[in-house]
Amino acid sequence: MGVFSSGGVGIDLGSANVTICLENEGVVLREPSYVLAMREDDTDVLGVGRDARQMLGRTPKDVVLLSPVMDGAVADVQLATLLLKLLAEKALGKRRALEKNRLVVSISTSATRVEHAAAEETVRGAGAKRAALIRGSAAAALGAGLSIDEPKGMMVVLIGGSTTEVAVLSMSGVVAARTMRTGSLAMDEAIMRYVRREKGLIIGQRTAEDLKLDLGTALEIPMDKLESASLRGRDARTGRPGVAEINALDIQRAILPTLDELLESIREVFENTPAELAEDILKNGVRLSGGGALLEGLRERLAALLGVPVAVGENPQDEVALGACIAASDDKIYQKLAATGCLIEI
Repeated sequence: MGVFSSGGVGIDLGSANVTICLENEGVVLREPSYVLAMREDDTDVLGVGRDARQMLGRTPKDVVLLSPVMDGAVADVQLATLLLKLLAEKALGKRRALEKNRLVVSISTSATRVEHAAAEETVRGAGAKRAALIRGSAAAALGAGLSIDEPKGMMVVLIGGSTTEVAVLSMSGVVAARTMRTGSLAMDEAIMRYVRREKGLIIGQRTAEDLKLDLGTALEIPMDKLESASLRGRDARTGRPGVAEINALDIQRAILPTLDELLESIREVFENTPAELAEDILKNGVRLSGGGALLEGLRERLAALLGVPVAVGENPQDEVALGACIAASDDKIYQKLAATGCLIEI
């Protein structure tokens, strides 16, 4: 740490949240990846991050809530640049926040050339003079405190908002990887569909996310410990305000198909891992990272499916940003990751 006097900055530019970590300070900002703009002219921006998300489901007809980062990649360079620039200024407390810092931003492990180019343009547009992109799985492993430079295989499962990355790392490089276009936002959408179909209520994404965090679980639920809540929304038939009772079993039924698809994909990657590395994983286990790792019981369910230990940190949603910051702040780690292609200077 401390190689650059201006300090390293690590940013997880995710589909659900932008997380910013500063050298010697840790994670200082985590805000939703939203931009609030006028419908007729999306360059007329009214708010970003948390200020924009507060309007989710509440925007008037002439205002639109936009997501410039979708499926783990930059979908709108102009808006993503503005989002990154404004949130960086908020985190560092100054204008032109990224000019003198070395910046490392996460990117999907399986990003295409087009997605790489969009991310590079976004980072440059935000004002960064010294910057690099780091593969998300490598950043998560670093942020989790794993020794990825050793000659042994370790598996990282990174569950983000719209994508899930499963990667096997060894010697500071990615040996095998797979990215699925599903994540925690898919569970929110599944809850919204279920509530409309089974309860006759229309709810927003924010309400669905709250239900997932409060009542969601990947484990079997004893009937004597079944938590429930009163849910308010809009009646799907009349359009009027409505109320319904919903419990943890309802939420589990809603997310189970998405969860099973996710777990099956992880199992397939595990089974296709080279034998030598698979032995290391059987011994050392799997690291679960990303915001999706916060789902209650997911660690236990994944461990039972794979038959190996699964570990999750106290703040898995911060590990990618923290790992990116470590790479930005430590020149030795930076150079090792660059040599293996896990880090790309721009």
